[in-house]
Amino acid sequence: MNGLLPRPRAVPTKRLLALGIGLVVSFSAICLSILWEMAQKDFQHAKEGATNLVASIASEIDRNIELYDLSLQAVADGIKLPEISNISPELRQVVLFDRAATAKDLGSILVLNAAGDVTLDSRTLTPRRANLADHDFFQVHRARSDVGLFISPPWVTQEGEYLISLSRRISNGDGSFAGVVAGSMRLSYFHNLFRKLNFGAGDSMVLFNTGGTILMRTPFEIERIGQNIKSSQTFRLLPRQQSGSYTSKSIVDHVNRLYVFQQVGNRPLVIAEGLALDGIYADWWQQLWLTGIVVTALGGFSIVLMFYLLAALKRRAAAEGRLAHLASTDALTGLANRRRLDDTLDGEWRRGLRAKAPVSLLMIDVDHFKAFNDTYGHQAGDAVLATVGQCIAGSTKRATDLGARYGGEEFSVLLPGIGKAGALEVAEQIRAKLTAAREAEPELPTVSIGLSCLVPDHERTSRDLLKAADLALYQAKREGRDRVIVSPIGWDKSGKRQVA
Repeated sequence: MNGLLPRPRAVPTKRLLALGIGLVVSFSAICLSILWEMAQKDFQHAKEGATNLVASIASEIDRNIELYDLSLQAVADGIKLPEISNISPELRQVVLFDRAATAKDLGSILVLNAAGDVTLDSRTLTPRRANLADHDFFQVHRARSDVGLFISPPWVTQEGEYLISLSRRISNGDGSFAGVVAGSMRLSYFHNLFRKLNFGAGDSMVLFNTGGTILMRTPFEIERIGQNIKSSQTFRLLPRQQSGSYTSKSIVDHVNRLYVFQQVGNRPLVIAEGLALDGIYADWWQQLWLTGIVVTALGGFSIVLMFYLLAALKRRAAAEGRLAHLASTDALTGLANRRRLDDTLDGEWRRGLRAKAPVSLLMIDVDHFKAFNDTYGHQAGDAVLATVGQCIAGSTKRATDLGARYGGEEFSVLLPGIGKAGALEVAEQIRAKLTAAREAEPELPTVSIGLSCLVPDHERTSRDLLKAADLALYQAKREGRDRVIVSPIGWDKSGKRQVA
């Protein structure tokens, strides 16, 4: 409006900001994805290591218990021999208990009759007089014939030594209960076995029977021996599988761990290793913090750089807008210049051609300007041109109206979509404003105005509109100046040329 340029194209701040944030978020997501994969690999590596260790320990324990079991089976089978009671006590000891000597950490083997009385002892020819019918292993074998090897919960001797009992049933030929052969195994065997292993802080290794009673645990705490952990998750999995893994908080010391468990062969024993999750992810947490610091620094730097770029783009857009304004604006009057007028006139002509709408043009010339300039000087002449520019700007109210300095003391006003009557009204407003200005400055010259109005057609161009307005201007000058002359050239609705 008033010959001013449209606002320069705004910098797409939101899009650039969204793009920058999107890049930072995408980069962060990639880093998080890599870190997540690293965490999964650390977890899987720890799980595989624990699985191998548990399998190895379970195999060793199974081999040793098998040796103990073979010794017990040898005694149970030997005691049934008919001639065993006819040989000397010394030879009977050798026949029945020769394998017991090779079993490390195995205590004495006792033979009990059906009443629970000790009848034979692997360490002496004269066994002590004792009845063990109240012991759990005796009661189990007497009640059931299908138990096989029975491993008891831990118990303490009078000397304070922790043991577990391993026992087998002795049956008569008809399958009836004939007694029990029982041996004891020191828990120190498991303690020494676990002590050889290297555990991280917070890790644990537990051996317990299928009843949930702890037989040995590392880190070793004497009060934990015999504790029942039947409520742990392991026992929810054991009925379905002999080995497995899960993560849970320990019911013993409340540490979050990865547990890997395995049953010891077909024995009623289970071994489980617990790896503290803090230990598994210790290196990963360091990588996470390091990566987080780097990503945060890069993200912050990127955002700062993005805002700096946005500010630079805004400054450039503003500078380009100012340059575009200067390139198409007359510095003296603030109106559009000739270049801007020509470009806008061509565009409005094409628009009017599509819409079949009229386009009007005013050509304005300051009367006797050269004489005024010679009389009052160039500065006064410039002031006159600026005043005329203000009158034009004050009379063109629509956004599509364009006032321009055509050159020297000549001005133009482009009025798209306005017919002759509307254009004539604008022209008279300009003259009226200038007349009002002369009341304060009588020496101000008048203006002559030529008006043309055409409906664009393929047979004419915008140059024809300009030429018609120019001819009307010269006619106004010939008729005495200080007036508006409307060009007689026009077009009817059918597109035929007509004269008003």
